[in-house]
Amino acid sequence: MQLSQNIKRLRLERNLTQEQLAERLGVSAQAVSKWETSDTYPDGSLLVPLAEQLGVSLDELFGHDAVSMADLSGKIIRLLRKTEERRRFEVVRDIGWQVEKGLFNCRMAIDGRYDPAEVQNLHLSSYILNDYGFTLISNGTEPFFSVFPEPEEGFGDFLNDRDAIQRIFAALSAPDTLRALIVLYRHGDMYTFESDVLASECEIAGERMDEVLDDLKTLRIIRQWELNINGENRVLYASRPNHMVIPLFLFARELAFPKGFCLQSHNRNKPLLKS
Repeated sequence: MQLSQNIKRLRLERNLTQEQLAERLGVSAQAVSKWETSDTYPDGSLLVPLAEQLGVSLDELFGHDAVSMADLSGKIIRLLRKTEERRRFEVVRDIGWQVEKGLFNCRMAIDGRYDPAEVQNLHLSSYILNDYGFTLISNGTEPFFSVFPEPEEGFGDFLNDRDAIQRIFAALSAPDTLRALIVLYRHGDMYTFESDVLASECEIAGERMDEVLDDLKTLRIIRQWELNINGENRVLYASRPNHMVIPLFLFARELAFPKGFCLQSHNRNKPLLKS
């Protein structure tokens, strides 16, 4: 029976002796031996603990390989629901790494066993690029997972907004603007200030502040209010740090400082942008 073969295979893959597995389950080593030879089968109450000790689901334990999106979706939701909130993004990132491994496994023999410490032990990035899109998974101090399935019309819709894109990158490349941006991100949400206060804090010359403030508006990092206070017209600004700027910095670092890749697959046969 496939169950007996699976118990033995999974036990050996995890470097467990029959005695060690038996001790974890509170049964005799003889019982485990009989399971693996199909002489007897585990009691129903032991199936869930047995699967947990072998690090698989009940479906995998019994050799049921069929997987549906509905089943997988439900399992991911239940996993995240029972994970404490402060660790949920970490778990999602781990799921992303398993997705990356799965995509590689479609082309080459990658070990499909789950090692919870694996994603923490990786220090190199990974990417897949083919005719259907690309992925990028970063490791190290600021890890992320991104996936870009290519739409039927191809990448390149952003070219319709190239003027706006150029303004964004021009703003980020201005040293004074970058310095002001970092200061505002450290202050956090709704930090209210006047132009000369930010200029002083960032050591920006007064004649440059109008350009810096325009750049910060382009990046959607500040809001402006014109108020009359005690009969005097005043202009106030409030910071609203835009989290979407952070990925630009993370991607820029990947682009500028390549450190090699733990897994890479460059298998694209067409241009990244259509004619």
